[in-house]
Amino acid sequence: MMEKYCPIISETVDSKLIRINAFFILVTLMFYFLSPYKWTIYIVAIDFLIRVIFGMKYSPVCKVIQHSLNIAKVEPYRVNAGPKKIASKFGLTFSLLIISFQLFNMEIANEIVTVVFIIATGLEAFVNFCMVCKIYPYLNKLGIR
Repeated sequence: MMEKYCPIISETVDSKLIRINAFFILVTLMFYFLSPYKWTIYIVAIDFLIRVIFGMKYSPVCKVIQHSLNIAKVEPYRVNAGPKKIASKFGLTFSLLIISFQLFNMEIANEIVTVVFIIATGLEAFVNFCMVCKIYPYLNKLGIR
């Protein structure tokens, strides 16, 4: 059995921003899933792509959320950025899978991945449970960052 390993990186992120962002993703995914407007998945994918390539501070969605938190004078709650960075990569992967399944008319696979993504973002948004963060130590030990 693999031992638990949790590296700490020097970078941190605001957990409150992450949870609000997860709620935005959740709402967008629900809208995608329940409506005929299938283009909405591209909003999620593009935002994750920006976060993965350039960082969270360049994400349009995160910028709006951060600005709103600043206006409301909400104090940040800093957490280690390592697990959240890999969670963004998972979000991008899920988004791209959904888009691929949609383009190839693979409805059942599309629905399964979308529901799993909805559950994961719902857990983050409502109960501050990050599924990827729980497996992050093992992924990191395997060299997946």
